[in-house]
Amino acid sequence: MIGRGINNNLLKVYVDNYPARKDIGFYNIADIGKDIAEKGQQSAFKAASFYAETGDKLRDFENYKISDLAEEIMYTEERELTLKFKRGPNIDVRA
Repeated sequence: MIGRGINNNLLKVYVDNYPARKDIGFYNIADIGKDIAEKGQQSAFKAASFYAETGDKLRDFENYKISDLAEEIMYTEERELTLKFKRGPNIDVRA
């Protein structure tokens, strides 16, 4: 063991997992506030449009029934499946 010393330098590993978590919808406070505000505004516009359109249809009650409206609401919603790339974490190793 003569001539051999113990190297005491430690490696420092920094892992930034936020980009990967953001890709699957886990946001930090700053990002989520902006995202919620945008989604709220979109939902409000969509609801206002739906209610205005529904009112126009129901105004013509002689030719349009509430059952027709229920059928439209039940069976016109399309579902969408989206696949997207999820990044891995940023890893930085320093001696």
